[in-house]
Amino acid sequence: MLFNHDNPLVVQKDGTIIVEANHSQFPIIQPMLSQMAILEKATLTTHTYKLSPYSIWSAQSQGIQVTEMINFLNEYCKFPLARTVVEYVEDHYQKVNSIVMEKIVEDCVLTFKDEAAQQLVLKDNEIKKLLIKRDKHWHFSETDRGLLKTLCLSYGYFINDLIGYEKGRQLQIHFLDHVKVRPYQKEAIKQFHKDGKTFGGNGIIVMPCGSGKTIVGLGVMEKVKEEVLIITSSETSMKQWQREIIEKTSVKSEDVGLYSSSLKEVKPVTIASYQMLIYKNQDTKQFIHLPLFNMRKWGLIIYDEVHLLPAPVFRTTAGIQGKKRLGLTATLVREDGKEEEVYSLIGPKQHEVAWKGLENNGWIAKTLCKEIRIELPERELQQYVESNQQQQFKIASMNVLKIEVIKTLLEQHKNQPTLIIGQYIDQLVDVSKKLKLPMITGKTPQSERELLYDKFRQGELSVLVVSKVANFAVDLPDAEVAIQISGAFGSRQEEAQRVGRVLRPKKENNEAFFYSIVTRNTKEEQYSGHRQLFMLEQGYMYEVEEWLS
Repeated sequence: MLFNHDNPLVVQKDGTIIVEANHSQFPIIQPMLSQMAILEKATLTTHTYKLSPYSIWSAQSQGIQVTEMINFLNEYCKFPLARTVVEYVEDHYQKVNSIVMEKIVEDCVLTFKDEAAQQLVLKDNEIKKLLIKRDKHWHFSETDRGLLKTLCLSYGYFINDLIGYEKGRQLQIHFLDHVKVRPYQKEAIKQFHKDGKTFGGNGIIVMPCGSGKTIVGLGVMEKVKEEVLIITSSETSMKQWQREIIEKTSVKSEDVGLYSSSLKEVKPVTIASYQMLIYKNQDTKQFIHLPLFNMRKWGLIIYDEVHLLPAPVFRTTAGIQGKKRLGLTATLVREDGKEEEVYSLIGPKQHEVAWKGLENNGWIAKTLCKEIRIELPERELQQYVESNQQQQFKIASMNVLKIEVIKTLLEQHKNQPTLIIGQYIDQLVDVSKKLKLPMITGKTPQSERELLYDKFRQGELSVLVVSKVANFAVDLPDAEVAIQISGAFGSRQEEAQRVGRVLRPKKENNEAFFYSIVTRNTKEEQYSGHRQLFMLEQGYMYEVEEWLS
């Protein structure tokens, strides 16, 4: 067997790819790897990726050919590729194009491009009940469009949907003259819209926090020019979308509605939250706000922070495949592992913007990531040893010595806008009281939140203590420092969102700092390594500082 010691990859028979992280070619190959495989583990010396049906689908949706993938692996691999790996890539790539949905005259038809796919899928009685064989074609009701996609996915087939979309009610919208759309935002809009062709108009755009995902959403609205329903993560985010639409586009303020607990406005542009849509009637246990999806003739639905898409909204999405669908997110990672199931109904990943590419061009701040490791005090060590794993994680996360590190960091970054972010309310209350700092949690009234956020934006407050409510879609462009004192176990998406709080470009040296304080040799340190995987995949490295108290 040939062996090329100078190459950076080892590709195992099961599709595992081990990469030398310190290899001179790593910066060159990392972007392609992240498009075609999923990062599972990272150490200071090696990164471990895995090929999967989902990662191959994502690569195909971005225009990467199967020969490019195989040639790439062959070129950078230390050993010749195993035949099983080549067959795996070819098989799953072929599956992406094996089943096509299209319209013949006015009928929806399922066309099989592969005999093996047809034989396998049509053995399923539930699928067969949805299809009628007529004139050599398999016809189906358009209302079953999403259900068919879900059922076929259970056999490993992503359906190529070429049926097109219902026409929504017209919306007059254009950017105002003062708005400057950046080149990478224009490219994202173009890749999603695809000049209005049927293979465009649905899918997901992945962009770093602070890089202007909202502008991309507005740009897609300008291209589509049809009434739009926007669903996002919180009431704070709803108001941010409302503000951006009114300030940056020609849409009149009276045509933008908020659908919230206090307002039930349904306008040509309507903005709601996931929490609102999954609210249940206490007596009937029915989701009373899901009918919003059909209250107007929407032409476009935007799912902001699409990785948070909850199950009831996801299931409803199966029934609205005739509407254009845009998902926006900084990370496709879902901690429930349901990426394939959820995103198959929104659409493929249409475009991804590299974090480090934007940083190198000054579009987002150059960010130093540092993990600070501290000891667990003797008095807590005995309790830690005697506890179960979940309790051990909490004990380590709430280490009382963390407050000393916070003090040092605040002194080091005096007068720099700083967020202290944590998971446990008791811990945040303790920090807030001892350091006399304002705090925002889920229980903080919306009016008080807005007031504190505004004071932070205006520079009247330089430090703000926040719970996980600040993980998503909080517009605090001047935040330069984030100090993470606890988190949700090994959540990669949460880590990415929290780093994202400081990524917006800065006026002077365009630098930002992200600190994660963890207790060494504990469950918290173990989970911390998993949390960092997504950021490592984006090319970020975490410095490690051993804190000596």
